[in-house]
Amino acid sequence: MKKENYPFRQVHLDFHTSPHIPKIGSKFNKEQFQSALKKGNLDSITVFAKCHNSMCYYPTKIGKMHPNLDFDLTGAMVDAAHEIGVRAPIYITAGWSEEDATEHPEWALVKEDGSVFRHDFLEKEESKNPDAPRPFVCWTLLCLNDGNEYTKYIYRLTEEICRRYKKIDGLFYDICYVSNTCYCESCKKGMRDIGLDPFNVEDNRKYYILKHKAFAEKCRAIMVKYHPDATIFFNSGGADQYRPEYHNDQTHFEMEDLPTAWGGYDKMPVRAKFFSKTGKYFLGMTGKFHLTWGEFGGFKCAEALKYEIANMALYGAGASIGDHMHPDGEMDMQTYENIGVAYDYLEKIAPFCYGGESTARVGIYLANKNNRGANEGLSNILLENQIDYDIIFNNNFADFDTVIIPDGIVLKDEALSALKKYIAEGGKLLFMGDALVKDGKFQIDCGAEYISKGEFDCDYIFTDDATAQKYGLPKSPMLCNITGEKIKLTDGEVLAESIMPYFSRTMAHYSGHKNTPHNKESYTLPAIVKKGNVVYMTHPMSKIYFEMGSLYQKRYLIMALDALNPATAFNIKGLGSQGRATMIKQADKNRYCLNMTYAAPVRRGCAEIIEDIPDIYNIKITLNLPEKITKAYLGITGEELTVTEEKGKQTVTLPKLNCHASVVLEYKA
Repeated sequence: MKKENYPFRQVHLDFHTSPHIPKIGSKFNKEQFQSALKKGNLDSITVFAKCHNSMCYYPTKIGKMHPNLDFDLTGAMVDAAHEIGVRAPIYITAGWSEEDATEHPEWALVKEDGSVFRHDFLEKEESKNPDAPRPFVCWTLLCLNDGNEYTKYIYRLTEEICRRYKKIDGLFYDICYVSNTCYCESCKKGMRDIGLDPFNVEDNRKYYILKHKAFAEKCRAIMVKYHPDATIFFNSGGADQYRPEYHNDQTHFEMEDLPTAWGGYDKMPVRAKFFSKTGKYFLGMTGKFHLTWGEFGGFKCAEALKYEIANMALYGAGASIGDHMHPDGEMDMQTYENIGVAYDYLEKIAPFCYGGESTARVGIYLANKNNRGANEGLSNILLENQIDYDIIFNNNFADFDTVIIPDGIVLKDEALSALKKYIAEGGKLLFMGDALVKDGKFQIDCGAEYISKGEFDCDYIFTDDATAQKYGLPKSPMLCNITGEKIKLTDGEVLAESIMPYFSRTMAHYSGHKNTPHNKESYTLPAIVKKGNVVYMTHPMSKIYFEMGSLYQKRYLIMALDALNPATAFNIKGLGSQGRATMIKQADKNRYCLNMTYAAPVRRGCAEIIEDIPDIYNIKITLNLPEKITKAYLGITGEELTVTEEKGKQTVTLPKLNCHASVVLEYKA
């Protein structure tokens, strides 16, 4: 796929519009639409052909054109965008299509108990009252397993759209991989026809994947027949790092992460770092809304959008901002004024954020989807300490100086062999919790013998006073809400210990409001051990941090990591825990680009909100690069920065940062 076929500064334009609303598109005006795109500085806008209300927005012989629309709105948007050189991929809803679900209940996805997969409210008697308030995101899920009547309908609709328009830049299918199983009559028959048992969960999941992949392949085949250079993406699972079975079906990835709706501001980085390894183009997605999709009259301030877009660029992702057009077809110019602030800035910083190789020397081995907290907690700890990291992909341990494996991971033979070779050749490993424990034994020698799971519902960790002083840790035992594994020291060095409570908190044995205090006369166990270039933490500290957020939990993990003296391309002081930093090497330009952002999201009501973006001063950057830097300057302004030598290392001080800065570091080839 050609690079120019992919979006860079995109808007995803929703239009889920009731058939009861009159005068649909009556105020659509080509010039006004184009003016909005220009003000927003877009190079792509995803426009709509079929929405969650089951309405089509063009004259259709296959679906239902909105009854109060009297022209081809889809085509008008496509033509208007193309006229000013803006891409216009077309949106088709798949899994949610409410009138289709009402008219064809047999098309619905069915759960194992025989009930339809829909919003809980739709199962209540109250939902039969036409005047009852309808909850947010209240839809019925339809079955997308290839071969049923609904998917045949989607194929016909896809072909109609592809034939109708002379140039299609791409197709975007929504709500595609929401479930893992289906027990509708069509699926049960299909499974039995190929010898699978519908009520065997593994068989059902296997069939779901098989048929969803067939659905994607057929949609793509139809599109390619008419528009061979178009992009295609299947949302709601297509950009899920934990569902790799669907990754080949996408030409690129669009990571839907509205930080004010779900996941917050630190969910995106670990996803971006994963998808950067796939070899495919990827972009982040946020919303113009205060909170979430379809919020008319809700606005995120322009500076918050600028910060979010800069963060996407920080991790190498293109950008997409969600919007929802008014039913009358007029674009909201305030929205595009705000978007323009972000995208004007993105265009300026792009040369310093893209087209380079990561310099990260710390690698994370991702846990599976059932242990996302371990991954995101670990990511957060590293981000908050400006420790640039990357994802271990296809067992590429050797690309890193230090590898971290969170809890819940048992390596298969090939990966284990690669890890052992890596360690033998000088690589460093930090692992924790029940990671690398198989059949009651450690897969890697860490200087201790694995005994069992912890005995109590919690325990307490402590270290010596000097270490506690150095890392700002309590000099008293600190609560670990998830107990550590029980181990016995062999030939390792103890860096921290655990002490036990009097008993686990139960109905029969309890003390006070919450957890039982530690028993000062109890036995102690090793909590952090080191042997050579391997460190093991008995507690799943990244998961605990994700759930509890104690600064001391973070500091204990950093203490354990520091015991390995991990190599990094840079170290930063003065950016604070909300600062983010990554570096790329642009070898073709003989330079490194260090990008940093700072904002402080705060909880306001039900969401994390960015209001204040304060200036940060005198950020000290210590460089650990193989080349000697000959010139340092700010990417946008060209303002030169002084490079000094300190204890044999080059340092640069950034006098001031507001929201984002690109520090360019040139060297001689």
